[in-house]
Amino acid sequence: MCPTLPPPPEDEIEHVPGALLVRGDCDDPAWNDVLVRMGELPGMVAPAPGQPLPRAQGPIPRRLLVAQGPDWRGVVPEEVSQTLDGESAWRPDLVLIADAGTTRDPELRPLTAFLPSDDDLFRFRVTPRQAAMTYLVVHRPSIEDTLDHHKDGGSAEVELDPGDSYEDWLDGADVMGDVLETADSPPLYQPPAAPLPVITQNNWGLLVRTDFGDDRAWAALAEDADRLDPRIETSEDYSPYVQVVDDPAFAGATPEQVMAIVRSNEDEEEETGEEVVVIADRASMSGSDPTVLVVPLADNVGWSFRLSVDKVRSMAANLFVGNNDISDWMNQGSQDGPAAMTEKERKSWRGW
Repeated sequence: MCPTLPPPPEDEIEHVPGALLVRGDCDDPAWNDVLVRMGELPGMVAPAPGQPLPRAQGPIPRRLLVAQGPDWRGVVPEEVSQTLDGESAWRPDLVLIADAGTTRDPELRPLTAFLPSDDDLFRFRVTPRQAAMTYLVVHRPSIEDTLDHHKDGGSAEVELDPGDSYEDWLDGADVMGDVLETADSPPLYQPPAAPLPVITQNNWGLLVRTDFGDDRAWAALAEDADRLDPRIETSEDYSPYVQVVDDPAFAGATPEQVMAIVRSNEDEEEETGEEVVVIADRASMSGSDPTVLVVPLADNVGWSFRLSVDKVRSMAANLFVGNNDISDWMNQGSQDGPAAMTEKERKSWRGW
């Protein structure tokens, strides 16, 4: 049996979204590598013996509980699940275990994962960077769908024939987030120099400015991003689709920092925005055909791709009414999508 986790603070009534990261049966280099790849995530805490968990801090409360004491070594999902079943225990949305499979694969460092809410404890594998990016959006209402998506993409459940080795099968199985882990510039969250204000998404699309070097270029970009399309709209029918955030507090903010502070409108009577944020960065402010960075907030979180500015309004509208999904806009061969994906990314995009 693994040790009991500390209870949450007595005044913590509402559920705090988050994840539990456990060091199971993996060696020191593998464990340290996992922590480096996950980055300095907001709300990361290590349990102190005999003390309750600290209160969740930050503009969007969340918690990443890191359990790495020697009593945890060798634990399996069933044992961790039993520890979380106590009435006073904080139940994370996702459990991640660094185990022997993490040690065996130094390229991807896959973690064994399961959802505490899943009675069957369906196991799947996810890379540290994919897990970190998922943690940044664990507060969003779509998180259950995102986690189900990860289960499908990195399933670690199989019926073996007699004599077959589970470890041999596992080493060749899919891992959710393999593209993120092997990218030339993999995503990595680092804390901003100063806390960023929370963005409450109220409109169908969301455009956040992070470069403040050229006001004229920005004004033109913001106008083009939500410009009326005369082929399908008239001036009488026009209404803004894109919510613009023009706040110097976001100067130099990274995509990971932005995605971590976007929340949906909690008013059930209001139409909520889509699971994507568009960023106008330094690259967006130059060139004759400017592009913006599109960052999904669901499914393959952590991915990003560039899109022509004049496509932003159309993307927001089509995503909202369900004419297509975000993978259609990543389609390298589509006239309406960007040519920004490699062949490996095309094949690795789940549901392609």
